[in-house]
Amino acid sequence: FISLISLIGLIRGNNPFSKGKFIKEIFMKYGIISDIHSNLEALKVVLEELKDVDKIICLGDIVGYGPLPNECIAEIRKLREAKIVVGNHDLASIGWKDISWFNEYAQRAIIWTMDALTDESRKYLFSLPEIIEKKDFVMVHGSLNDYTDEYITGLKKASKSFKLLEERNLLLVGHTHSPRLFLKKKHQPIYSIKLMDKDIVKISDESQFIVNVGAVGQPRDKDPRASFGIFDTEAQEIKICRVPYDIKKTQELMRNGNFSKLLIERLVYGY
Repeated sequence: FISLISLIGLIRGNNPFSKGKFIKEIFMKYGIISDIHSNLEALKVVLEELKDVDKIICLGDIVGYGPLPNECIAEIRKLREAKIVVGNHDLASIGWKDISWFNEYAQRAIIWTMDALTDESRKYLFSLPEIIEKKDFVMVHGSLNDYTDEYITGLKKASKSFKLLEERNLLLVGHTHSPRLFLKKKHQPIYSIKLMDKDIVKISDESQFIVNVGAVGQPRDKDPRASFGIFDTEAQEIKICRVPYDIKKTQELMRNGNFSKLLIERLVYGY
């Protein structure tokens, strides 16, 4: 039985399973990003931080909420061999999802984005898959129970995805805008830990992991800095990273686009 203190030690780097038993043919460093939400200033800063990684993983919601959807899509399309899944706002913005269940602020932003998107941007969002399965991980925007819409916010929903993960050991998700780890070790209860800047999750084949690296463009964990991750498949670890960006510039663009006051102000507070 793993105590909470031991689990925190695992996240902070004191993990006896620092090396998995996987035999890797090719080791990679992936940059993990999610929930950009048309925030180009945040995206550019994060991509600069990730300029030395081998590939980018994007967990969806490139657009929505923010002022520069086409520009963010253009930046993502420049990334060579990136692994990208579609998010619920991406689908809603091209008319492929009912927006009635979104809150009023999200609905207004989606309608604005629908009008702003170019035909080329719409076609690109339409082309994105809902799930990607690789040797080292599985990736979706929401959960394995509902690829684009379900939020993994608690142990019950995490349990569903762990069951669907079967014998695989790592699921990467976005959607909640908050960095978090869910860990399931055989014959032990599921644990959940909030992840903070510079935390390192050590991946092992003795356990299953659901990792959310937080949001690039609209963090909701009371830290306004853009959040992302770096996955080193040789070391078998994911590091959480935070970086500041020019929030005021994004806010000014949103004011010019008549976005709601709540969406503009929340960027400063990270909620």
